[in-house]
Amino acid sequence: MTRLKIKYFFPVLFSMLFSIQSGYTEAQNLEQSLASLRGVNKAGLIIEDLGRVLHDSGINEDDIRKDALGKLDSAGITVVQNSEMHNLPGSPYLYINIGAVKSKQDDLYAVSLTVEFRQDVNLSRNPNQIYYGAATWSASDVGIFSTDKLKEIKEYAKGMVEKFIMDYLKANKMEGTK
Repeated sequence: MTRLKIKYFFPVLFSMLFSIQSGYTEAQNLEQSLASLRGVNKAGLIIEDLGRVLHDSGINEDDIRKDALGKLDSAGITVVQNSEMHNLPGSPYLYINIGAVKSKQDDLYAVSLTVEFRQDVNLSRNPNQIYYGAATWSASDVGIFSTDKLKEIKEYAKGMVEKFIMDYLKANKMEGTK
C-alpha cells in the first residue's frame, strides 16, 4: 500500500476506534469479571445489526447467532428468547457488536468487534439503584481486513465468543471448588 493510501485510510480507522461504544462498565479485573459469571446457566443473546457493509459481503446476524448458540449450548448455557431474558435474575445476555467501514481508496475494511456479557447490577454504596445491562465481562478488538479475507470475520467473532466461554467455564469451575 502506498503512503498516500495509508494517509487516507488511517483517519477512517481512527474515527471508527473513537466511535466504538464507550458507555459501558468493565470489571476492574479478571477476578471480578469471572465472579460475575458464576452461577449463570441461562441468558439472552443480542446481536446488533451488522450493517450494509457486512451484509453486502455475505455476513449476516443469523450466521453469527448460529455460531454463538452452538458455543453457548456446549458450555451449558441455555439461551432464552429476549422476551424471557428479562424474567431471569439480573436479565443476563451476551451482546455481540461487529462494525465495518470500507476504505474509499482500497479494498480494505476497518472492523471492530465487541463481545460483552451484560446484566443488571447495583453498587454497594447505593444498593437501591439498579444499572440495567452493565457489561460485567467484555472483550473487544479492531482489525483491518482485505475484501478477500472479510468472510474471516465470522471466525474472528467465534473466537471472541470462545474467549467468553473459556472465562465462563473457568468461573463456574471455581464456583464448584470453593
